[in-house]
Amino acid sequence: MKEFFKKAWKYILGIIGFFVGLVWFLNSNSNRKVKKIKDDIKENEGDTKVVKSKIERVVKDKEETKKEIKKTSTQIENTNKKKPVVKRKTGKEAAKDLKRRLK
Repeated sequence: MKEFFKKAWKYILGIIGFFVGLVWFLNSNSNRKVKKIKDDIKENEGDTKVVKSKIERVVKDKEETKKEIKKTSTQIENTNKKKPVVKRKTGKEAAKDLKRRLK
């Protein structure tokens, strides 16, 4: 066993070094991914603020249009309930109006 370690210590150290390097490489690569993900999150937060403000604006506009629709519907109902005012003409006025239209 001692002779095996004397002859193979270089290979054993190489294998251990390889695995340490592999773990180091994977860790550094994952740190890059984490940084990239954090940057993406910051960018998306700005975008979501813009989108939320647009959504709030649309909701306000929708409420305003609902109020306007209610107002106009009540105005329409009120105008439908009113009877039209008809001006009555005397006989002379009716005759003059008819003559004027026929000319």
